[in-house]
Amino acid sequence: MVARGACVKGRVRLDTARRLGLAIHQSGTGMEVHLPYRDALIGNIMLPALHGGAIGGLIEITARVAAQSRDAQARRPRILDCNVDYLRSARARPTYAAAEIFRQGRRTALVHVSCWQDRASTPVAHGRVQLLFETAPGGKIREEQ
Repeated sequence: MVARGACVKGRVRLDTARRLGLAIHQSGTGMEVHLPYRDALIGNIMLPALHGGAIGGLIEITARVAAQSRDAQARRPRILDCNVDYLRSARARPTYAAAEIFRQGRRTALVHVSCWQDRASTPVAHGRVQLLFETAPGGKIREEQ
């Protein structure tokens, strides 16, 4: 299931996601977000390796899309906290991410995201993201402006 309002024809609608060129794909295990390689994403030209900000953005957006897709009201969550563990250099090639929602309540969600390039069993980074769903006083959904 893909988040309503979060993507169009497999492309994520968030501005940062658009700049990164992220795309959502359904796999046998669930949703995956794909970060295609571009030279503009290189942070270390000596290796070459992807910039940590591109990996961090991939983790944050994957968590938001996963949480929104599970929310019955399709609210857009905001990030409360994001911790990223960079495990190895992300080389100059496509990168993938998948999310696992540990807990999702009425107001918050805790999501774990794993990023990999060649095999999911050898991740380049992990992230733990805590998200907040906005509600208006009285528990009603606040209209976005």
